Amino acid sequence: MSKFTVNQYAAAYQAAVKDKSPKELDDIAFRLVSNLAHRRQIKLIPRIITALEKLIAEQGGPIVVKVKAAQALTEATKAELHGELEKALGRQVKIRTWIDHKLVAGIKIQIGDVMIDNSLQSRLTNLKQQLLTNS
Repeated sequence: MSKFTVNQYAAAYQAAVKDKSPKELDDIAFRLVSNLAHRRQIKLIPRIITALEKLIAEQGGPIVVKVKAAQALTEATKAELHGELEKALGRQVKIRTWIDHKLVAGIKIQIGDVMIDNSLQSRLTNLKQQLLTNS
């Protein structure tokens, strides 16, 4: 049984869903998951989704921005963040949010390979480094 890469699955899925009806999209997704389960590769689904999002962004589609926060963001905060990110990136943005209980306060924003860490922990670490280098 040959194995396919995450990028191959993503590209094949993107090609398969082009111009399909909602019913056909459901069938294609079901077949992909069934195929992955049969091959004992179900754990690849999150990586396939990430590869698909990257592929779509490379082709001019929206950029997926992952936001981890210490607590749920309000709709107003999400809307403001969305507007600022679209303005800064000059592209359409799709925001995915998670609550990270390890964070005491603040947020972490991931755009592709770039991580913007505005968490309390990183701010305290930076402050500690500044204090150590200035003493």
